[in-house]
Amino acid sequence: MSEFIKRLKWHASKDELYLTVEGTLSTFYLVLTQTVIFTALALYFGLNEVALGLVSSFPMAFQIFQIFAPAVIEKLPNKKKLLAFFNSGRFLWIILIPLLFSEHRKPELFILIFALSQVFAAFAGNVWISIISDVIPSERRGKYLGLRNFFVSLATLLVFYLYSLIADNIKKPFNFAIIILITMVTTLFSLVSLMKVRDVSSKKTGSLNDLRIVLKDKNFMKLSKAYFMWNFVILLSAPFFPYHQIHNLKLPMTYISYASITASLLSMLFYTLWGRLSDEFGHKSVLITGLSIVSVTPAIWILMNEKHWVLALTLDAILSGVGWAAVNLAFITLPMETAASSSPMYFAVFSALGGLGGMIGSLIGGPIAKFFNSLDFYVKDYHIFGLQIFFIIESVLRYSVIPLFAGISSRKYVSPATLFTNVLSTLSGRHAIRIQEGNRQEVIIGRKRLRRWW
Repeated sequence: MSEFIKRLKWHASKDELYLTVEGTLSTFYLVLTQTVIFTALALYFGLNEVALGLVSSFPMAFQIFQIFAPAVIEKLPNKKKLLAFFNSGRFLWIILIPLLFSEHRKPELFILIFALSQVFAAFAGNVWISIISDVIPSERRGKYLGLRNFFVSLATLLVFYLYSLIADNIKKPFNFAIIILITMVTTLFSLVSLMKVRDVSSKKTGSLNDLRIVLKDKNFMKLSKAYFMWNFVILLSAPFFPYHQIHNLKLPMTYISYASITASLLSMLFYTLWGRLSDEFGHKSVLITGLSIVSVTPAIWILMNEKHWVLALTLDAILSGVGWAAVNLAFITLPMETAASSSPMYFAVFSALGGLGGMIGSLIGGPIAKFFNSLDFYVKDYHIFGLQIFFIIESVLRYSVIPLFAGISSRKYVSPATLFTNVLSTLSGRHAIRIQEGNRQEVIIGRKRLRRWW
């Protein structure tokens, strides 16, 4: 029996290692498609505000396809190979390399290639979450994901800085071609790493029946609807933060990368911290705290003009690094806790509704951003771009969504103030303040006892 446990731990540690390596190498693709590098490439292909808003909706919009992912998983039971197949959709970007050197670059081709790659990515997301829930023990899931995201953040800052140097110091379009080629090579290595993970065969999912069960789960649907609203609000303005930096302020990407490096360094620190606090005090506690932090960041962009952009970049990097580490972690762990079973359909519905919200937000946000970007005025000698007003509105909208998450029943929850106290205690080298059983005013138990599968 003891020998079996030792072997099980060895397999678990190897799975965690290879999944972490795969995630780290995948960072090259994520930096290409989710940062200012993508915005610069989109502008090179001639996309305007409306088209940029449209393509920014794709990562979210195609999450709707996750509804079909459980049926695919059931038909093709080897999740590891299935994930490798869907991640191979990243290789479609090779088609863009010759198009970079064409004098008549068509935005439609860029949009098509990006759209197809995001369809593959949507299916990959559901399979990845299913693998994590199968191979990572529930009692260390928060710690593992926090540690994994630590290395992903480290890779992000290094890759983003590398890509920024290439973009700023090598002539177009050779800079974009080199970036895409590097991304394709690292994608290949990420697939090799994925092949080292244990084969996990899927259980029968009963897709249609599971869909009915998920839709009747009031608490989980509450979470999914809140996620819908959050992504709707986020994607209203998300594409236009880097757009404002590049198009309006003409900031070099190397300077922008310094802010990203700062945010990534803070994320590396706080991913591990949030992971520990998440396991101890509740995933919902970490989520509410993170949402409260990142909701203030858009308002800071009122400082993002020619005179004060350094201060704005610094404040945004600090708050983003701390806050988004909590949000990104909790949006993986909280659905796992809230779901009544490990059926992939739970994660499919969660991601699909979130994707639908993001798609609608992006489509509406493009025309709104175009209107605001046409405004340009001074208050005394203080220059204000119209998009900065849009960002303040975005901050208010983010705060308005937080109560939806607060209404979700969870296994355990402490107030953001209590959690923040524990963060300070941990950072100062003291022990975290444990919540006593008798201290009921600090612990909010869900309105009903959830049937746990984790």
